[in-house]
Amino acid sequence: MKLTKLATVMALGGALTLTARAGHPMKWADLPEAVRATVLANGGVAGQTVDRENGKIKGLTVYEAGVKDKDGSIADLVITEDGKLVETKHDDAADLAAEQAKAGGGKKVSAAMKFSHPRDITNPLLPLAYLKQDILEGKEGGQTIRIERTILLNKHKKFTIAGQTIDSLVMEDREIKNGALEEVTLDYFAQDDEGTVYYLGEDVDEYDGGKVKGHSGAWLFGKDTQHPGVIIPAHPKVGDKFKSEDVNKEIHEDDEVVAVNETVSVPAGTYENCVKVKEVLADGEIEFKYYAPGVGVVREVPAGGDVVLKSHTTR
Repeated sequence: MKLTKLATVMALGGALTLTARAGHPMKWADLPEAVRATVLANGGVAGQTVDRENGKIKGLTVYEAGVKDKDGSIADLVITEDGKLVETKHDDAADLAAEQAKAGGGKKVSAAMKFSHPRDITNPLLPLAYLKQDILEGKEGGQTIRIERTILLNKHKKFTIAGQTIDSLVMEDREIKNGALEEVTLDYFAQDDEGTVYYLGEDVDEYDGGKVKGHSGAWLFGKDTQHPGVIIPAHPKVGDKFKSEDVNKEIHEDDEVVAVNETVSVPAGTYENCVKVKEVLADGEIEFKYYAPGVGVVREVPAGGDVVLKSHTTR
């Protein structure tokens, strides 16, 4: 299948925890003037991207900016909307975070991430906890395609995130092109307590003539990458950006919410208030997915194709 920071902010009077699903990159012109002034006064440059965090300190919106000090070291500035510099994170972790941001790095693991019931995936836009099977059909690359997505409740795959053992929900994805089985994947998902659905990897079997010929595209969180993918945020808004895959140059996907009120008509029904996500794949190709509330993916539009939901069966 085809966030940005979680921070623990230390302030006077004790520790304040900033819990966020994902930071939102902000344009320089859209930042509060006080925040811009603080960034510039502490080694930042005009026009740089600053993250608005999905959390507040004493009721104030929080921003985080990566800057370079005079000695060349990297620091993260934690700034409230009134321009107050709450903390300057000056350590190896800050250096790594800034380099990852520069390179387009994905979601970083934080102790603030909680997974009380990771297999209970109830996010309205991808309610896999209730899914039995989805069937999608259409055209892709001049070929007919059928995709069968089935939840396998008897299968388990465990991961360790922020010291927590996570038992993921497993979905089998069977891809059939021109009547021949081409690929079978086992996809691993988990939902955090905020409602964000994470993609933790996939085991892949590629087929040719009914026999397994390879495993291209397989990856697992904790083994091949330290960045868990985000399939869908808890409360997506237009402009939200995230990465469903951030493994290497070959396995990489940048995602952005581009609409939240689409109406989509497919054989399985007509769905309103669908969320449209733009996906930029590792090779530069662009695809779109439409997520319907209470259902999940109802339409996929790859380059030169269109794949739609034919049937949706729940448990």
